Order: sequence, then C-alpha cells, then structure tokens
Amino acid sequence: MPGIDINAYLGATLWTNADASALAHARERARFDKIFVSSLLAVAADLEAGNAAVKALVDGDEHVRGWVTVNPGLPELSGEQMKKYLGSAKFAGVRIATSQTLDGEPTRDLLNALRRYSKPILMHVQNGQQVRELANIAPEFNTLKFIAGGAGGDDWQDCMLVARRITNIFLEPFTGGAQAGKLAAILQVLKPHRVLMGTGYPNQNPGVALGLLGDAAISDADKQTILTRSPERVFDLIL
Repeated sequence: MPGIDINAYLGATLWTNADASALAHARERARFDKIFVSSLLAVAADLEAGNAAVKALVDGDEHVRGWVTVNPGLPELSGEQMKKYLGSAKFAGVRIATSQTLDGEPTRDLLNALRRYSKPILMHVQNGQQVRELANIAPEFNTLKFIAGGAGGDDWQDCMLVARRITNIFLEPFTGGAQAGKLAAILQVLKPHRVLMGTGYPNQNPGVALGLLGDAAISDADKQTILTRSPERVFDLIL
C-alpha cells in the first residue's frame, strides 16, 4: 500500500546518517509517496541550522515535506523560524521540541503565534504525564490540530481516551511501541482518520511501523485511510 510517513528525521544517529540519499532509499523501500521530516540537529541543539537543512532537503525533493522545529525555551528565535518557513507549502507544520512541560506559558505563547498559520503541531507524547499535559493545552487551542507522536508510549490507552474526548488531537502511535493489538484497540475508540502513520526513521526501522499496521486486525480500507486519507485530511490537501 502506498502511503505517507509523517514522522521521520533528517540527520545522523550513532548507527546511521539519514541524509537525502538515505531518506529517499528508506521512502522507496517502504513504498511511501511522501515523508515529513524534522531535523535531529534542530531538535537537539540548533534550530536555525537544523531547519535550514530541512529547507534544503524539501526544496530538492518533491517527495519530502518539512516540519519547522521550534522550542518554547527559545521564544524569539522560534517565532522567527515560524515566520521564515511556515508560509511555504513545503512545510507541513511545527514540531515542538522541548524538555520543559508542554502545559506551560512558553508553549502557549508559541501556539498563539501559530494560530495565524493554521498548520498542525507535532508533539512527542511519550508517557502519561505528557498525555495529561496535552489534554490540558489542546482544548485551549481548538482551532489547531495536535498530533501526539508516539501516542503516549506505554500509556497509549490513556492517550486514545483523551483523543476521543478532545477532537483536535490526532494520534501517531507507531513510534511509541509495537504492542500486539494496540492499533486495533485504538480503532475501536477512534475513527481511522484520527490516526496517522509515522516511522521514526532513522531512530527506528520503518519495518516496525509497517509491521504493526500490516498485522493489525483492521480492514484494508482502514489501513489505507491511516496511510493516505488521514494525512490528506489533517494537512488540508497541502500535499
């Protein structure tokens, strides 16, 4: 099945270097039509250099879209980065990278600035505490779309129940663990258009995400919705 990976990375890890060539190879091998990438450098240390590298990548490859990485701890620079890149259709939205709480005034300030762009936010939600923080902040910004990357990790059941209650939260559960039966359980609570595919490449092997989807006890139509129709809907046909 063709599809869209909304959560991959540009940059080097201890094991591999996800440069333009490696990302293209991974995308083709997984049969994705498009991949959305964040910069590992921007997430870890340098917003400007990391986001500039993503721009160079998306400008050179029609199959790639970028996330503008921002950090609530760097409000002025983050605002400049959003202004610089979010006007382009090549950028899908904002990736919030922070070691701080998601439920704080610095994050709220960034989200207020993001309202003018009407583009989704990817937040990595890795545990129950972050699920609760997302549940607190998302209703305040109900015109924005929040994607919970990892969908709470081991606390994915809490995350799916929060998403059932708060309809501007979408789940990317594939990078949060490959527990058997997880995806089918989520689709008993949420419609498939509330779930998106993400591989976490190169930190994770795309085969893990594709195996979780392929083995799930859900219909082929629901699988295709997760792969293509969900991102088309969430990103308002900017693809």
